[in-house]
Amino acid sequence: MSKMVHVTTLLAGSALLLSMACKANKADTSRVIANVGGEKITEAEFREVVTTLSPDPKEAQTFLNDPAAREDRAQLANRIAMSRAISAYAKQTGLDQEPSVKRQLEQQQANVYFQALAKKRMPTAEPTDEQLLAFYKEQVERMKAQGGTAVPPFETVKAQVAQGYKQQRMAAISQDIQKEIKAKVPVTLADDYRPASE
Repeated sequence: MSKMVHVTTLLAGSALLLSMACKANKADTSRVIANVGGEKITEAEFREVVTTLSPDPKEAQTFLNDPAAREDRAQLANRIAMSRAISAYAKQTGLDQEPSVKRQLEQQQANVYFQALAKKRMPTAEPTDEQLLAFYKEQVERMKAQGGTAVPPFETVKAQVAQGYKQQRMAAISQDIQKEIKAKVPVTLADDYRPASE
């Protein structure tokens, strides 16, 4: 049951963004599970949302098919429908045209794109003990160079070393993505708006 709850929690936050953009390109003849202001949400679309957002395909299938997950599915379908209703209402009232809202949506969209790029490049395999030990030794040397003295043994801090290793990898991937983007989409700032680091 906890896995189903995990999927629901994971999907709940992300579903709001994806559900606004998730439209079937080809004719979808699956059962309609919700109608939001005349716009239909189909079972196939719902399945696509779940499988796209779940990190584990088996967990997604359990979420979609297990009778015990019925209420979790209903809650997610309700969240997706409500996010569509909010988007429709924003368009009806002109809220989607307000400059501050447009800027926030643009920033959120850029964040989603960046996270997707980073996710594609982040290795899915856990780091090996050799990689972790090499990272640990680098950190010990850095600490010694800064005057640190007490260093716990590797086995004692292995879990923290793994977390630090992954964070360092993500930071390196983020920098690589930013460099690649700047190379393909040149950005020029006026002198008085350019960060001192550039």
